[in-house]
Amino acid sequence: MNKPLSLSLRIGLAVSIMGSALVVLIFSQSWLALRSQLEIIAESKLEQKLEQIEHSILEFSPAAIGDISPHKMGDLISGHPELSLLVCGADMSDSPEFTVGLVPRAITNFIQCNKGRDHYTSSFNQDGVNILIANASFRIPESNEEIQLTLISDRVEDIHLLAAYRNSTLMALPIFLIIIGMGAWWIVKRGLAPLNTFRDLTSAVTTNELKGRIKCQGLPSELNKLADSVNLMLERLENGVQQLSDFSDDLAHELRSPITNLMGKAQVALSRDRTSSQYKETLESCVEELERVSRIVSDMLYLAQTTQSDTTGFDTQSLNKEAIHIVSLFIAIAEEKKVRLSVLDGDSDSFIVGDKLMIQRAISNLLSNAIRHAPVDSTVSIKVRDRNNQVSLSVSNEGAGISEQHVRNIFKRFYRVDSGRARAEGGIGLGLAMVQSIMELHQGSVTVDTSTSGPTVFHLWFPKPH
Repeated sequence: MNKPLSLSLRIGLAVSIMGSALVVLIFSQSWLALRSQLEIIAESKLEQKLEQIEHSILEFSPAAIGDISPHKMGDLISGHPELSLLVCGADMSDSPEFTVGLVPRAITNFIQCNKGRDHYTSSFNQDGVNILIANASFRIPESNEEIQLTLISDRVEDIHLLAAYRNSTLMALPIFLIIIGMGAWWIVKRGLAPLNTFRDLTSAVTTNELKGRIKCQGLPSELNKLADSVNLMLERLENGVQQLSDFSDDLAHELRSPITNLMGKAQVALSRDRTSSQYKETLESCVEELERVSRIVSDMLYLAQTTQSDTTGFDTQSLNKEAIHIVSLFIAIAEEKKVRLSVLDGDSDSFIVGDKLMIQRAISNLLSNAIRHAPVDSTVSIKVRDRNNQVSLSVSNEGAGISEQHVRNIFKRFYRVDSGRARAEGGIGLGLAMVQSIMELHQGSVTVDTSTSGPTVFHLWFPKPH
């Protein structure tokens, strides 16, 4: 398999090809412009010289064509070796009266004195020779004799100039292309040098080393945005790895206690013969520990499900309706704890987009905690309200509040404000962590308002559907 080209080489080649094409285009355009300008100069020069010759003849006022001096005509085109002149008489025979200068051999067979030929300028190639021809016809005033002048310009010098320019260009072009290619590669190499920072960082990243960050100062704007994205990704990874590490430690700690209890009770029971009632008591105790392990595993699976779920299956839900439904399920538990449940009048048309079972689970966890920590003969209330672009559900209880040192940690997994009391009541410290995961999945949040003297109010904040 062929090794793919490096990014710097690819960009360098692309820039070199584009630069080479531009250089070729510039040289071609220059050559065409030079050729066009030489043609314009040659035609203008030929026209001016022909007018000068005609003016000189009329100024001399010859009586007939024979009075025109070839020597004087030669003086007029002297210093112009590329020019030659044909003077045709009144009979307009094929042969001219006389010629001045050296007529190119390549066109001697094509130059004839044709009567009635209009004044014109033309060019043609014959045997590789580029020629310009200008004609003028006029009459001698005294004899009324018609004269035709044919002025010929051999453009061999222009052809040599264009050939020299073309040859020098072809010789210099490879040098220009090499300079462009090497310059483009060097510029691209320097331009991509900041990417080495990304390479060094990513090669050093491991699950144990996620502290490295890319310095954005001095980076180009495009790479600056990329660096911000990479730094944000590393920060999320670091937080995720830290959470996973903490979660693993907490899970191991939570599972170690019931497993240790199970092993201890089983070993004690097997250390000597027991009565059937003692074995039954031991088995009942083991079942309690196994139920606790089962709750931990079940809640952890639910947390994993909420973390990995997507929002494609979300539907519009009535938050009031779900709150009333959950309250109806907890009436018996509240009566057993001698606690009143109240659904306060709120906004009856508060709708949100979400998963029905997850929303019910979040409300259930808050309501269960509120009932557990509410004092006897108190009221736990639920209220749904619309607030700007959000819909809130509040669950409050009149029990003792939560101290500030615990408020910062209550949404962490396996965290308990009163671990002894929570364990005795069957809590494992995952209820509020579930609520937070559910709210994050719904693009919302959960907050708490509390003080040490109470009351404590938990708020679920849902975004309004668009």
